[in-house]
Amino acid sequence: MNHVAHCLLSYPDEELLIGNFIGDFVKGSAWKAYPERIQKGILLHRFIDAYTEEHPALRASVQRIRPFAGRFAAPVADILYDHLLSILWQTENIMPDFEHFARWTYASLDAQKAFMPEHLQQRWPDMLAGRFLHLYRSRTGIAWTLERFARRLPLTFDWQGLLSDWSENEACFVADFRAFFPDLQQSVAKWRRENIAS
Repeated sequence: MNHVAHCLLSYPDEELLIGNFIGDFVKGSAWKAYPERIQKGILLHRFIDAYTEEHPALRASVQRIRPFAGRFAAPVADILYDHLLSILWQTENIMPDFEHFARWTYASLDAQKAFMPEHLQQRWPDMLAGRFLHLYRSRTGIAWTLERFARRLPLTFDWQGLLSDWSENEACFVADFRAFFPDLQQSVAKWRRENIAS
């Protein structure tokens, strides 16, 4: 999963949120240098990534994406699942309300930006100004996100072909998502109960 899911699965804990948000940027044992609650957020990020990678429904989606994205199919699936989460928010009865969640996330991360690694701090003003969570809610936004992702890759990624295939087979991806996301929510809730003091 990408930004939307990681942030949602941290709600409403602000320190867990910043740890989860920076998780991809904190390598090895560097997480131990952060305050305890932020450490938990980084470890939660790693738990979510590991769980997602092994789930059979996510793996089915990755196989559909592979002809277009090759060895980058898994991170592309993460991006597209955030898109599904965002557009299915109401029909799947995700709580809290998306706009409330987005406002909380933007404000909480901005208040704690000092904890972001330097290169993420440099990107943060543009991410905040662009309301990065909202990008996942539209086809235009997801196309922009995939195009930007493709620019950073060393190999060609047919993101336009992928979006065309996605439109034709969206129901299959939605079915995969609906088989996956409730399992992820339950597993994260269990992890939080077992690893984080109230």
